[in-house]
Amino acid sequence: MLRKTRLKQGTLQWEKARETRIGSSEIFDIVRYYATDEELQNCGINAEDFKSEKPYTTAWALYHKIKSDGLYKREVLPPEFAEYGHVLEPYGLYELQKNRRNKLKRGEVYASDKLIVSLDISGIAEEKDDVVFTYGNGKAKLGQKFICEQKTMTPQAVPKGLPYKYITQAQYQTTYTNADFFIIQVMILKEDTPFIRGKLCQMSRKKLYEYLDKNMTVKHYYFKNNVQFGMLIKVCIERFFKDVKEDKEPKAYIENDSVKNIVESIRLNSFYTDKPCNYNLEDFEKANELLKRAERLKKEELQRIINTAKRNNSCKFSSRNGTTAMFVKDGSFRVKISEVKK
Repeated sequence: MLRKTRLKQGTLQWEKARETRIGSSEIFDIVRYYATDEELQNCGINAEDFKSEKPYTTAWALYHKIKSDGLYKREVLPPEFAEYGHVLEPYGLYELQKNRRNKLKRGEVYASDKLIVSLDISGIAEEKDDVVFTYGNGKAKLGQKFICEQKTMTPQAVPKGLPYKYITQAQYQTTYTNADFFIIQVMILKEDTPFIRGKLCQMSRKKLYEYLDKNMTVKHYYFKNNVQFGMLIKVCIERFFKDVKEDKEPKAYIENDSVKNIVESIRLNSFYTDKPCNYNLEDFEKANELLKRAERLKKEELQRIINTAKRNNSCKFSSRNGTTAMFVKDGSFRVKISEVKK
C-alpha cells in the first residue's frame, strides 16, 4: 500500500519522484497492455471499447522510464492544455466545495518506491454526496472517503462519454488510497478554443470565476469502487514490474490493435527514440502524384456531369456498358457498376 507523503504537487521534489515511479495517468496503458479481454469483461468492462481507446503512452516507454536507460523522455503538454487545466483546478474545487461543512483536501500525494498517486481532491462524503452512483449499484454513504479526479472536456467530446483513461486513473487512485468511491469532475467550456483558453489563463481569479460561472458547465459522475477492477489493476502492475525485473521489454505496440492505434503507439515511442528508418519513398511519391492527378481528373469529370444534369434537368445517368449513377439527397454522386463490367 502507498503511504501519504509531504510532497507538494508542482514542486521539483514531486517532479523528481514522478521520474522514477509509475503515476496515475500512466496506469491505463499498463492495463491496456497486460490485461486480457476476459479479465476486463469479468470486471464489467467492455474489452473491445477499452482496448480500442487511443493510447496515452505505451508499456514500452514506461518500461524504459523505470529502467532509467536514457530512452524515456516525458512528453510536455502544449501550454493551452497544461496551463488551462491547472487554472481550472481551483474553480473545480470551489464547485465541489459548495454546500459542504467540511473542507475538501487538495493535492495529497501518496507514494511507494515504484508507484505514485497525486490526488486532485479528496474528502469525506456529506449530504451532498448522498446520491445513487452514476456507475455501479447502490449509493454513496455519509462518512465514506472519496477521491475526485478533475478533467476538462471539449463540448464535442462530451457525447462520446467518459474515456476509460479517466476511469482507470481514478480507480487506481481509489484502490491505492483505500477510498470508498470516486468522483470524476468534468468541466466543459461553452466556447472552447485555444484563444479562449489562453485568455482565461491571464485573468485574475475574481474575473475568471465570474466568467466561468456564466460559461462553464461542471458535471460530477459518481463511481462505485469497482473492487474487481482495482484487483486487476494491481495484477497488471505486478506483471509490468515482473517484466522490468526480468529485462523482458514489452512490445512497442499491441499486435491485434487497430492500425491507427499501432501507428500512434509507434509515434509515441518515436518521441523517445527519434530513430528514422531507411526507406526508399520514391514509389510512394509517384503513387501520391498519380492520386493527385486522378483526383483532379475526377473533379473535372464530375463538373461535366453536373453541367449535363443542368442541361437535361435530370439527376440520373446511364452508360452504354450498363453502369448507372445518380445524385442523391446529400448531394453526393453514387455510381453502381454494372454486373457485366464486374
